[in-house]
Amino acid sequence: MSADDAKAAVTRFLRTFERGDLRALKGLLTENFVSHITTADAGIRQVDRGGYVSGVRSMDVRSANLRLAVPNIVEVEPGRVLVMVEVHAQRGRSVLHNFSGQLATVTDGKLSELWMVEALPAESDAFWS
Repeated sequence: MSADDAKAAVTRFLRTFERGDLRALKGLLTENFVSHITTADAGIRQVDRGGYVSGVRSMDVRSANLRLAVPNIVEVEPGRVLVMVEVHAQRGRSVLHNFSGQLATVTDGKLSELWMVEALPAESDAFWS
């Protein structure tokens, strides 16, 4: 897999996440996918593919006018991509503007692992709750 292929897989994943297309999102993750998600207290919670998709479902991103910008994306080693994501979301008067660094491992065109670190984890947790 080329660096461009790995970057394209991560970009596809982010666009699918942004749309809230849960079926397509699940299809972009390997069966043994593992995600390491930042918690409100800046800890890490580990979830599998089903838990990840359920978490996105509970966020209801479609109701939040979610927009994800990618200021930088780089392959740090074959099949491993580091991406900076700028998050914009709004529900009524509640607004979220945050940044997230995500390290994704891409296997056969799908994400097999994802590490996330947020700049403002408590604010993000409050918005999506």
